[in-house]
Amino acid sequence: MRDELKQQRTELEQQAIVRMEGVDQRRSETDKRAALLAEKLDEYQTDVERERYKELGAKLSEVELALEDLPAAEFALALAKCNPNPDAVHILERGNVHTPSDPVEPRFPEIFGGEAPQLPAVEPNARSSGRRRILADWIASTENPLTSRVIVNRVWQQHFGRGIVRSSNNFGGLGTPPTHPLLLDWLADWLVEHEWRLKPLHRLILTSSACRMDSAPNEAAAAIDPDNDLFWRFNMRRLTAEEIRDSILAVTGQLDRSLYGPSIYPRLSEEVLATQSKPGHGWDTTQEAAVPRRSIYIHIKRTLIPPELEVFDFPQPDTSCAVRFNTTQAAQAMNLLHSEFLQCHSRLLAERIRQEASSKLESQIKYALQVVLQREPIQASIDEGVALVRQFQSQHKLSADEAFRQFCLLALNLNEFVYVD
Repeated sequence: MRDELKQQRTELEQQAIVRMEGVDQRRSETDKRAALLAEKLDEYQTDVERERYKELGAKLSEVELALEDLPAAEFALALAKCNPNPDAVHILERGNVHTPSDPVEPRFPEIFGGEAPQLPAVEPNARSSGRRRILADWIASTENPLTSRVIVNRVWQQHFGRGIVRSSNNFGGLGTPPTHPLLLDWLADWLVEHEWRLKPLHRLILTSSACRMDSAPNEAAAAIDPDNDLFWRFNMRRLTAEEIRDSILAVTGQLDRSLYGPSIYPRLSEEVLATQSKPGHGWDTTQEAAVPRRSIYIHIKRTLIPPELEVFDFPQPDTSCAVRFNTTQAAQAMNLLHSEFLQCHSRLLAERIRQEASSKLESQIKYALQVVLQREPIQASIDEGVALVRQFQSQHKLSADEAFRQFCLLALNLNEFVYVD
């Protein structure tokens, strides 16, 4: 009802605005509209319009007061509005919603060719116009040359760090040409033939010889193809921000792999919360037991991204991110060494190792490296770890527990843990 009253008032305002001079009509299309209406609306309304406008204002005030008296909602109910005869969409002159122009009809982009969509006749008891189904069928059609190519390029990019088409958001003439056009087309056809299932596509790529290439340098190959366009080696890449956080939770034994449920709000320091205009506003408190969930469940607030994500090139939520660009900067090393998140989880890792390994220091060092690196460590690395812990105790006067925690912190900072090689 509130929206209907506002709409009726807006229509009366527009009737008066069209009687104003051109300069005032243009003012009504800017942020000066409210000031214009307060100054001149009464002058350009008829007696009937003026009286009706006041009545609508009084009713709107009553509705607003009634809404304020309602108790706070305990939950939100989402409803889908089904309208088999949607309202016409118009071009808006100068972007003004009050000045609609020519109508806009449903069409497919002309650049792809093909016929215009044929809208079905709407049945008397229909719940939908069927337009979204027509669009979905066109997008997933085997005749559409773009959809499957874009999908397989994104999957390839996920595993190799860059797509067969590097400009993954632009497959047009201004984008980067594919380095392997025949491979791109073959994968696109393969995806369609396998019913658009992504899991088999991941398996196909991960078990390919290209994905299993060594990352070791080769001077002869580098001289011919320094950018590795031909995939003669695997490009070493750093884990994404979410992968780093989830990996740390996994090796410390804290990762909660449960599915679904509400978002989580990791605990943020007072310094981070102070960056908001209203410190802490809009950032809830999550029960400690739920915090170690996977990073995909973290509530992302545009102005308040958790530091352990932001410092590792987490994409900005207010812009489109076609591909992650990895940077290397001092803040990342400082975060992995000194952040509260790493300090806490290095302690949890040390506790896990002491519980699951024998009490002998060498066994604990070996098991810690096994857990973190997911491979059997060489003896030289074990000996260096033992020597480091002994040095912490003798030179820096740390307790045995604290010295071992410092080693666990070091293990979480190893390049082999943070990078896919």
